[in-house]
Amino acid sequence: MMAFKKNVWLFFVMCIVCLFACEETEDPIEVEPEPEKTVVIEYGTVSGTVTDVGSGQPILGATVTLQGLSAITGVDGGFAFHGIPYNDAHILTVEDVDYKPYSQPFAFSQPRLVMKIALTPLKDPAAEIREFFDYFSDLLESLDMDNIEAIRELFSETYIAADDPATIFGVVSGIIPENYEDVVPAMTQLFEEYVSLEFIFKDVEIDVTNARKMAVTLRLDIDAEKGEDRDLRELDAHCKFEFRREGSDWKIVYWQLFELDIRL
Repeated sequence: MMAFKKNVWLFFVMCIVCLFACEETEDPIEVEPEPEKTVVIEYGTVSGTVTDVGSGQPILGATVTLQGLSAITGVDGGFAFHGIPYNDAHILTVEDVDYKPYSQPFAFSQPRLVMKIALTPLKDPAAEIREFFDYFSDLLESLDMDNIEAIRELFSETYIAADDPATIFGVVSGIIPENYEDVVPAMTQLFEEYVSLEFIFKDVEIDVTNARKMAVTLRLDIDAEKGEDRDLRELDAHCKFEFRREGSDWKIVYWQLFELDIRL
């Protein structure tokens, strides 16, 4: 009986030892980490053209800004930004000294986006040029030598008259200057020879390219009295002017007479 109890006790102890031994040698369960999510950022190109809202003609030299990057528009008004990330809250801005500032928010989620941007001039070019001719007339009709410098300021340093027969006759007659260097001599001679001048610019047709360039066709009527005898001269001309904005002022860069009728 004692031997049986001893054997049972020994068996119990061996089971306990085996149980702990199994727990110590059992490999731990490894838990694999979840794979990290890959964030894919896509990029594309934003390009476009900047034009005048009135004429639809391209604007050269406007500054376009996007994502801290800047581009200057070319002669075709074009710009392009490459490597722009997809985003729902981009803002594109355009600035030019002669136009109102432009800003446009947009969403971008495609390989290429083409934008068409029309800018509004700060001033109305047509209204400005009408004021120009009113001022030009006042200076000419004044016959004041002190105003000749102001007349010269209305011409660009690149100004030149056309070389067709009607314009050449106008130059020879002292009606219009041949080039920028000739403005002061031509106006001086005009003021010395005439005692009365009336310049009327009428039937004005304005072709605005953009806020910095335009062409104007019109009829010019001149009634003048020459010398002490006050000989009456009448002139009727069909003219074309080309203008360019230099700084904040419009300047004459080209003057052509299509036809010229002088009555003595």
